[in-house]
Amino acid sequence: MKRLIWKGVKTLLILFMGFLLFLTGQTAAEWVKVQQEIKTFTSKGALREDISTDTIKYYQVSRETYYPDEFEREPFYNNDLKYPGAEGDILVTRQSPFANKPGIYGFVTFYFGGHAAYVGEDNTLYETSGIIGPGSNLFKTLFQGSDSTIASTSSNYWLNPNFRNDKDPTYNAFGTYYRKEFIGLRVKGITSDEIKEVNEFMNHVVDIEAQYNFFFVFRTQNRYYCTDLISRGFDTITYSNGNQKYNLNSDLVVTTVNDLILSDDTYISFYVRTDKNNVKHIYFIE
Repeated sequence: MKRLIWKGVKTLLILFMGFLLFLTGQTAAEWVKVQQEIKTFTSKGALREDISTDTIKYYQVSRETYYPDEFEREPFYNNDLKYPGAEGDILVTRQSPFANKPGIYGFVTFYFGGHAAYVGEDNTLYETSGIIGPGSNLFKTLFQGSDSTIASTSSNYWLNPNFRNDKDPTYNAFGTYYRKEFIGLRVKGITSDEIKEVNEFMNHVVDIEAQYNFFFVFRTQNRYYCTDLISRGFDTITYSNGNQKYNLNSDLVVTTVNDLILSDDTYISFYVRTDKNNVKHIYFIE
């Protein structure tokens, strides 16, 4: 009996290791593809000296050279350079929030990514987070949720130069900004009416105080993780025959940040990186 049990355990371990190797190879390939997408986008950028400073360099990507037939929107809300993106855009970062926990940070960043948010009307961000608040019961939060893990809205903070102070445990990794690198995405072929439909979905999710889904592989009703919230928001758009129009998660398993970036239905419209001298380089489509 013990021999059978040990044999079963060994088989499970071999299967798990095989799956992990496959997942690692697939994820590494996705990272290469994402870097290629970023390079294609940034290579088309022209420095805008008129708005650049010593600490922030802006590069404009001409629409004529990059998805010229797409629905045109402003790159910044009300032309304010602190607010990236327009209504209907998606903001994603591959950098995990756990920068002060090196092992966890590297694992989450590589396999899943850091965060995603949807840009709605009037510079409003829609998002959900699995950061469990201090004093919360872990077991209860995982299964029932809490006030700190509901879908919510906020003003656009992704280029806020005062997002965190030097007392924050992730300050050394990210500085005063939200992240050192992030990407803006737009959905190909989307219309203004379809963006309104996604807005309605996001408002509904916030109104019902939908909880965070900690069990990523299971698609649950009225529970979402951040990238899942984005993909399912666009899932609501259908053709007249009822078929889904946009698919932001082609592998149909866990929706990762890389899935959103590499979807055939999205393209990069915004890219921010921070160099070793702490200078930000911001690329945007006109």
